[in-house]
Amino acid sequence: METTRRIQTAFRLEESLLNRLKKKAGRQNKSLNSYVEALLKADVRDEPEYPRVSFPIPQSARVSRMLDILPGFTDEELQNDDKLAYILGK
Repeated sequence: METTRRIQTAFRLEESLLNRLKKKAGRQNKSLNSYVEALLKADVRDEPEYPRVSFPIPQSARVSRMLDILPGFTDEELQNDDKLAYILGK
């Protein structure tokens, strides 16, 4: 099972908003933290974790060296792998 790393952060919220969030979290038997985290995850659900890269990727010397290390990747496979496309697009 993969462990998700969590980072503590702080926000300033209007007091009335915070109170409403706490009440709603309580009605759903959730902590304020898990309730707000679920809201934020829902908001970014359709956003890619890594930005899309346009293809074909420019064949710079750096990209060519990386492709030599990663044999067998076609442009179609790269288009379906956001993380690899992001790395190669840098």
